[in-house]
Amino acid sequence: MSTLSEAPGGRILLVEDNPTQALRLRLLLEDEGYLVEQVDSAEAALPVLNRLLPHLLIVDHHLPGMQGGDLCRLIRLHLATLSMPILMLTADETPARQREGLDSGADDFLAKSTHPALLLLRVAQLLRHARRDDDLDVLPQIQFRQPRVLVVGFDGDTRQRLRDMLSEEGCLATQVDHAAEALALLAPTPPDVMLVSDPLPDVGGVELSRQCRANGGTATAIILGLGGDHDQEQLHRLLAAGIDDLFNPETSLSSLRARLRAILRRRFIEDQNRRLLSDFREREGRALRLEAERNAARTRAILADQLAAVNRRLADQALITATITRNVPAALILTDRAGMATYLNPPAMALLGADFEGTSLFERLGTQTAGRDHPVPAVTEQGAVLLRPDGQSVPVLFSITPLDGDAGPSGAVVQIIDVTERRHAEERQELLMAELSHRVKNTLATVLSIGQQTRRRHADTDSFWRSFEGRLRALSATHNLLADHYWEWVQLSEVVRHEVTPYAQEPQDVAIQGPAIDLRPKAALALALVFHELATNAAKYGAFCQVGGRLTVHWTLSEDDVPCIRLTWKETGGPGTSVPEVSGFGTTLIKRSLAYEIQGRTSLHFEPDGLRCDMEFPLSDGIRRHIGH
Repeated sequence: MSTLSEAPGGRILLVEDNPTQALRLRLLLEDEGYLVEQVDSAEAALPVLNRLLPHLLIVDHHLPGMQGGDLCRLIRLHLATLSMPILMLTADETPARQREGLDSGADDFLAKSTHPALLLLRVAQLLRHARRDDDLDVLPQIQFRQPRVLVVGFDGDTRQRLRDMLSEEGCLATQVDHAAEALALLAPTPPDVMLVSDPLPDVGGVELSRQCRANGGTATAIILGLGGDHDQEQLHRLLAAGIDDLFNPETSLSSLRARLRAILRRRFIEDQNRRLLSDFREREGRALRLEAERNAARTRAILADQLAAVNRRLADQALITATITRNVPAALILTDRAGMATYLNPPAMALLGADFEGTSLFERLGTQTAGRDHPVPAVTEQGAVLLRPDGQSVPVLFSITPLDGDAGPSGAVVQIIDVTERRHAEERQELLMAELSHRVKNTLATVLSIGQQTRRRHADTDSFWRSFEGRLRALSATHNLLADHYWEWVQLSEVVRHEVTPYAQEPQDVAIQGPAIDLRPKAALALALVFHELATNAAKYGAFCQVGGRLTVHWTLSEDDVPCIRLTWKETGGPGTSVPEVSGFGTTLIKRSLAYEIQGRTSLHFEPDGLRCDMEFPLSDGIRRHIGH
């Protein structure tokens, strides 16, 4: 059997009990592109209609059980199928039969002998006016069913006539003989109509009707089968007992058939109205819920945006605050009213300890509270000494700023600055000032001594000034070298190169070799003056006074009981040398300066190929092996 899914030409439901006629019609319609589903009875068509409505219904007028006209009437009772095209087919072509078919709700009425081309034209015409599938979205749910009729009592010919009539009307009939059986069937699924005989084996039909109404069976229409004529008083009594209508089972059932159709039409319309109202309420509720959800979603989105903006501002502020508190060198502590720490930044943890608790910070800083009404002190800047977790005493400066709350100060922000380095810097500054004063005095004494000694050995001012100026420049250059090293340690090789290189005609004329030796300023100045005197003498009389002269300065570090430096100054390639008849100030400076300043010894050797000067001085606090950094 085909199913009523999508088809280009439309979906057709064919209700035909004749297999040969059904096959002919199906093949004819399917060749035209229609999708056809075929059933052999009106009762079988109802579940198909509940599953998926066709675009067109083709129904045989004469069917087993429910007739085609009754199916049309049932279909027209539903709002969703009120305009569904219906084509009725029959072998009876009389005008009365056509009128009966059209009156039942069919849109067209054709004889089965109609030419196939005319039949297809009729089908196409009806489908042009068929509803669209999306129209069903606004219609209530389809619920086709057979009417349910409960027959109570009746014997012999009357029972058979009722059964045939109900079958033709497409009703699901249930037969019972006793009132008790009928009452038991009312509870689970009440029938649409109950046909009751009077009398019954156990109670009368009127009493059964009264019990049905007393048990809540008001939805079921009760029709009492009662023979004979009925006066007004009897009719009043029957209607008061809850009976909806009467019929005479001894006469024709055409009147009962009409009454039954009217009752069932009213029942189906009422059921549809209830479904329409329920569907409307459900749709309205769903629309209200959707609108409420949309409004709630918009409200949540607005609140989420506002909350996100607030959170971003708070996060930015928290980041700024955390960055400031983490990176400032000062210790920052938040305290409560009693001075108990509630927050410490990293410098504060390093100063006070990460587990600082149990002691008022105000007490540790030696600051007392200002009284009950103003428990948090306000301190601009004050000194104190704190004990660090490692037991070391630390000098600090601190300030306390109260945090104002609704009921007065709620706590304080305490800033503590470790002034240990500041104190050390002050001490170093005092030491440096004293050292500077001492060095200035020593330098002035050295300059005075150089001046006096130089004046003794020069008869005129010009020669005095040249010698004196050279020695002062050498002293000044060495001072600059020491200043570059912050008047700390300077290497021996730098002192030699600094004093000798300016006097050489070419840089390659000087060779300096020896292990790295560090000198303090005092030793550096003494050696610088000696090297200056040797260099100026080489420029006047020795290796540097002519082309080809060379100078080699090399030293070694002895490993004797008293480690010392042995340094040799050797000139070559210059004029021959001889022992001078008179010793000048330079010779005196060379020999005595080292002995006086660094406890060293100096010897001069005037060799044929050039001057050689041997020096020896011990390692001391001012002279040491070089310490790498």
